[in-house]
Amino acid sequence: MKRYDYIIAGGGLAGLSLAYHLNQSILRTKSILIIDKDLKTKNDRTWCFWEKGEQNPFEQIVFRKWNQVYFYGSEGFAKTLDLDDYYYKWIKGIDFYDFVRTDLVTNPNIVFLNATIERIRDTPDGGFVITDQGQYMADYVFDSITPLKLNLPGQHNLLQHFKGWEIVSPKPVFDPTCPTMMDYRVEQNGTGVRFGYVLPIDSYRALVEYTLFSDKLLEPTEYDAELHTYIRDYLKIEDFSIEQEEFGVIPMTDEPADDKELKHIVRIGTSGGYVKASTGYAFSRTQRFTQQLIGQLLTVGSPVRRRKTIRSFFKGLQDSTLLNVLLYGRHSGSNIFTMLYKRNPTPRLFAFLDEDTHLMDDLRIMATVPLGAFTKGMLHALVKRL
Repeated sequence: MKRYDYIIAGGGLAGLSLAYHLNQSILRTKSILIIDKDLKTKNDRTWCFWEKGEQNPFEQIVFRKWNQVYFYGSEGFAKTLDLDDYYYKWIKGIDFYDFVRTDLVTNPNIVFLNATIERIRDTPDGGFVITDQGQYMADYVFDSITPLKLNLPGQHNLLQHFKGWEIVSPKPVFDPTCPTMMDYRVEQNGTGVRFGYVLPIDSYRALVEYTLFSDKLLEPTEYDAELHTYIRDYLKIEDFSIEQEEFGVIPMTDEPADDKELKHIVRIGTSGGYVKASTGYAFSRTQRFTQQLIGQLLTVGSPVRRRKTIRSFFKGLQDSTLLNVLLYGRHSGSNIFTMLYKRNPTPRLFAFLDEDTHLMDDLRIMATVPLGAFTKGMLHALVKRL
């Protein structure tokens, strides 16, 4: 049985980000095994995120970026949002996979294994991984494949699910200088929230997505029907061809990572709480959390479980409150997001969603949502936690 310093279980966003940042540090001399059942040769993901300037280590593979975005809200509200010193950026999954793999293959200490992981176990001697191609041991296993339970009575669980088409129109119908970040004009059915968004590639081509925050998936044909309706009725495009398509489901949950009792296994990615519970955004948080993890390995020699602080408690409660409001239909989700973007400067909202604001900014933003619904949601969230 082969032993490594680190095993990364899962070669998606979190696993490859961790491997990339390890390879940029002095920990690149450690023996590292990356296990994934998929070779990552398809463009199966789209990551959009905002950040200030060009500070991202993956800046050279940013496919498109914009300093302004369209926002279409409820009740006729529409606005071009100026992002100030932020950029809204788009990275294609295949570009990320290729970029990271090209970097990692130059290091002989990093080994890739294309295999299915059958079990991950914590033992007194280290993290133990069983695959369909063999068994492996490591000082630490960074696990991004163990699913969340998503059924705990004290937590809130929604799904962000979406289908997107990269479409081509015979006419120049898109504005390549400005994407549509959120479009809440689409029909809102039931609880949760639904919106479209458009990422233009040029005047003729764009990725068009239909997204829902809800507790249940649609039937496959429903996504297609909603996309057709959105493209026809709101984008006013009758004639187009579909070049590519993508589908995804991201848990939006306040369920904590279940690894506190594990000595040699550390949950990362969705399993580790890297997805922002109230929005489903993960790319920037993944970079921040994996770099923090490497900082711990460098300074204390082992991962440090994230401790609850007063600040993290209140940030988590804010996420739980919004999930509660949406899950129990306490107020229209489209109206909530419209109010947030109508009543707040976009850079302040971005900083808030990045958990990079102080108490006064948090209070300013919280004052712009329906206070009755959010007070009920917060009290119920507290009761569920207790």
